[in-house]
Amino acid sequence: MERTTEAQAIAELANPVKGLIRGELAAVNNEYKVVDLERFQDGRNRARGVLNTPSFEDFKTYVLAGTTPDPAPVFVDHKNVSATALLNYFQPDFAQGHCDHTAVLKLEPTVVWNKLNQLKDTKLSQKRFAIFLEDWAGVLVATTDSGEIINTGEALNAVRNMKVDASASKDSQVNNMSESRSKLERVEASATVGKLPSYFEIQDTAYVGLEEKTIKLRLVVNGSGGEPEFALQIVKEELLCNEIIQEFKEKVIELLPENPVRIGTFAA
Repeated sequence: MERTTEAQAIAELANPVKGLIRGELAAVNNEYKVVDLERFQDGRNRARGVLNTPSFEDFKTYVLAGTTPDPAPVFVDHKNVSATALLNYFQPDFAQGHCDHTAVLKLEPTVVWNKLNQLKDTKLSQKRFAIFLEDWAGVLVATTDSGEIINTGEALNAVRNMKVDASASKDSQVNNMSESRSKLERVEASATVGKLPSYFEIQDTAYVGLEEKTIKLRLVVNGSGGEPEFALQIVKEELLCNEIIQEFKEKVIELLPENPVRIGTFAA
């Protein structure tokens, strides 16, 4: 038995690998262990890693410096306003590279866009909303339903002097300032001083590096709890987000005109 085992070991050592006719397969003795010695070298065998940057220019220079003979494909993530370039997507003599050397451009949201996304559909008390208006008075433009501009001071006075009335009514109409609680009872929030705006407008880029655009906010007032509550909604938010990602894609194309740019994400 021992002689048989020794004979098998000698045979395996003498012929550790056998080529197979089918494809690129090889039969390997399972007693052998493959070890990657790259970590003991002075450098890597090939470039790989990820660059993360919010800068258009740094993204461009890194992509152009690390691109193979074929321009690296770029994928624009429509949910995160980011773009990923796969620098070793193409590889000579292979159908595809390892796809593990990438550059990621992720734009930073502006302070205004961050704040609006924190506040949207969040219920604010009368005091908190008045403080918000005071802090952001230099950025917000208040308007009526018809688009008439309201002085910020008047809008602030209207919020501070808001009152809530409850009355019996068969009116079931719903609008920004009033809502029906039942067929017989209506709660209405109204301003006793100043003009209460229906909308606010802000000029902002939403993300650093994009063009300035008008962001419109709808003011919703609810008085069903006995005290006025305020909420802001981004008007046509889905369309605005789509406009942002299309603008971002166009800027990436302008940045790297030779590279194929697609909306989507890629996983190797």
